[in-house]
Amino acid sequence: MKNSNSTVAWWIGWILLTIGSFFIACYFWTWFIAEHVGNIKTGGVSVLWVTAVFGTWMIFLLPLIILMYNKVDKAYEDARIRREGLALKKAQEEKLGKNPGFRTQFVESSKRLLEDRLRKKIGKFPQAIRGGQLVTAVLRDGRRVKNVFVADKKEILGVYGLEKFSFVADDIVDLEPTDLDKLPPFEPQHWLRLDL
Repeated sequence: MKNSNSTVAWWIGWILLTIGSFFIACYFWTWFIAEHVGNIKTGGVSVLWVTAVFGTWMIFLLPLIILMYNKVDKAYEDARIRREGLALKKAQEEKLGKNPGFRTQFVESSKRLLEDRLRKKIGKFPQAIRGGQLVTAVLRDGRRVKNVFVADKKEILGVYGLEKFSFVADDIVDLEPTDLDKLPPFEPQHWLRLDL
């Protein structure tokens, strides 16, 4: 906010200097020409006044234009450095797994482990990927949670489509295999990973 106020104040100052320099040139040449040459309303004197005022104003404007160019160039350079810094930080976080594109919620391993009878049952289900099954979990309260990912036939590692993990493995009374031929188009931002 402070930087934004400083920039606005700088631009207002620059505009005032630009306008003020015109009036300074105007005042000086009006006085000087009237004092040394003659009335401004006479023939060639008005042309002399216009040339002198605008010529002097252009001389005043030159350092102001250079100053403005440097200020704008610095602002663009700062914005580019910030943009590149954020892109680099994001790339590093993704590389380190801090911002992998999916959502995470830490759930203790003990609350993610299936009981023995469910481990035996899931062993007969087809694998979605090597070492992992995608199942529908039937809970004690009657809810059915689709697309629950179970690794090594024992541990829930993630759920697709849930905002928050709202049950534990002990709440599961039954498991059903997911039809792998009718999967939704999975998008990383809809995965909720539980082991991070």
